[in-house]
Amino acid sequence: MMWGLAMAAGAAAVFALGMGGLFLVRTTGLEEVPDFEPATVRKSRGGSGAVFDALGSRLMGLTTRLYGPSGLRQLEDRIRRAGRPDGLTLKVYLQRHGAICCVGLVFFGVFSVAGGALGALVGLVVAVALCLWMPTWLRTQGRRRVAQIESDLPDFLDVLGVTVQAGLGFRQAVERVCEVSTGPLVEELTTALREMALGASRRRAFVGIRDRTRSETVAAFVAALLQAEELGVPLADALEDIARDARREHGERTRQKMAKVPAKASLVISMTIVPGAVILIAAAFIIGNEVFSELF
Repeated sequence: MMWGLAMAAGAAAVFALGMGGLFLVRTTGLEEVPDFEPATVRKSRGGSGAVFDALGSRLMGLTTRLYGPSGLRQLEDRIRRAGRPDGLTLKVYLQRHGAICCVGLVFFGVFSVAGGALGALVGLVVAVALCLWMPTWLRTQGRRRVAQIESDLPDFLDVLGVTVQAGLGFRQAVERVCEVSTGPLVEELTTALREMALGASRRRAFVGIRDRTRSETVAAFVAALLQAEELGVPLADALEDIARDARREHGERTRQKMAKVPAKASLVISMTIVPGAVILIAAAFIIGNEVFSELF
């Protein structure tokens, strides 16, 4: 049974690595979405990548029904919060998630047939891990992007304040700073500028940034900016105060994270070094007993 389980595990691992590698190399995941597909990538594809895409497309109906209308709205919000990594859209995400979950069910079946009860348990763990991989990855991307926005905000506001003091209006100053800067914060502000160009008010555009990022620092920045506009406070002074507050909050969060490092290090040590030491002590005790029995 153990030999069959090992063969099944090796075959499943090789299949997963080959399928995932070919899929990532041969496709960006956007070829099935004409609105987002550049003309240069419109070409026929074959092999495992095409099979993987076809599998996800066939499962779109089931995946959509499982999420439901409210789940799809929440999923779209998480994708927007993550900044649409690699051009990710709702349709592409559903295709990939459905295909990965299907592969996880295949693993569960193979392990169950080859390894019995133990194989079924291992297959269940593998299947659950594969089903949770896409949501976990998306949430991680969203957290990293928000953390980057919060880190870039104070410096961006300093540069923006200097630009406003040079005589440019707020919108022109934001456009000028965005032209020479990069990062997720610039992407969000560029989206807000496009919305204002299409007729949206400044309040609506910046409230959209707050809703997409769901960051306390960004929310404080938007609230202070809109309040300064309503009260008639000089914009340069308001930006300087907002930058100072944002930098102080970022420093406080950094200190809180550093304070948690010793506890996390202790947990890692407890989970790695202590079990190894216990195994060594137990092995030495067993060997010692065997030598003692042989001598006497």
